[in-house]
Amino acid sequence: VNVPAIVGMAQACRIAKKEMKKEGTRLTKLRDKLIKGVLLTIPGSHLNGPPAQAGHPRNRLPNNANFWFEFVEGESMVIQLDLLGVAASTGSACSSAKLEPSHILLAIGLRHEQAHGSLRLSLGRWTKKSEINYLLKVLPPIIKNLRKISPFKGKRYKNL
Repeated sequence: VNVPAIVGMAQACRIAKKEMKKEGTRLTKLRDKLIKGVLLTIPGSHLNGPPAQAGHPRNRLPNNANFWFEFVEGESMVIQLDLLGVAASTGSACSSAKLEPSHILLAIGLRHEQAHGSLRLSLGRWTKKSEINYLLKVLPPIIKNLRKISPFKGKRYKNL
């Protein structure tokens, strides 16, 4: 039995419990800034998850946001963001290693093309406001450029 490791784990749990509420509040503020910024600056962007009438954003975890973007494919967004130093993923955490649409996103009512156009952004203990600001600066032009070359364009595209 590794007693020092057990004692260390117990202390880590005490610290985590003590800081959990404060950290949750901090992450909620960052997440809400991210959600508001994306929805206000990118036409044709949609927040995945509970709609406003269901209590949004209270019915959400503080550490992530998941969006879908009209006429954009998720993997292309992830690649473009990665080139700019932003880690992101498509779909839901439950399906991050699969190419087919997330069963979670389909279960909440998204169509296949919406699920394929989804972007999951996770926040963590070390996420800073400046990183949210950076993402809100680089994401709109990425979406705009990807829409220009999108094979999914429809008549509504011209308004975006």
